Amino acid sequence: MKKLVLLFVAMFALSVGAFANNYEINDNDVDALFATATEVSSQEINAFGAGSLMMANSGSSAAYLNAPNPWAAFALCWVVGGFGIHRHYLGTSSSMWAIYTFTCGGIFGIVPLVDWVVLLIGAADNNIKPFVNNKSFFMWM
Repeated sequence: MKKLVLLFVAMFALSVGAFANNYEINDNDVDALFATATEVSSQEINAFGAGSLMMANSGSSAAYLNAPNPWAAFALCWVVGGFGIHRHYLGTSSSMWAIYTFTCGGIFGIVPLVDWVVLLIGAADNNIKPFVNNKSFFMWM
């Protein structure tokens, strides 16, 4: 079994190495990318990184760089919703996992089920702003 795994790893390494010669870097494209990039001052960066920076081409919509992905929140709720992991991803209190766990999956699984439906609707609309940093146990209220 070890030899089979070693053979697989060696074949994978050789196949990746074979495609490495096909990559080219176009210096003109790199220079053009840097010329059109938006410069960010250190005053615009908060203490936690780029949390307060808005995307350069977002226009009037306030799309943040570290905004949670609606589909990732939905997937987390689907897979580990009974433990409240999706709520941590959305920025809730640090004790929410205990509440979800000790109530047998959020009051016997009803709360994660409603969270799942609400996040599915929010993900379909690409708007989960009401659920981000929501500290209440019932995030939809």
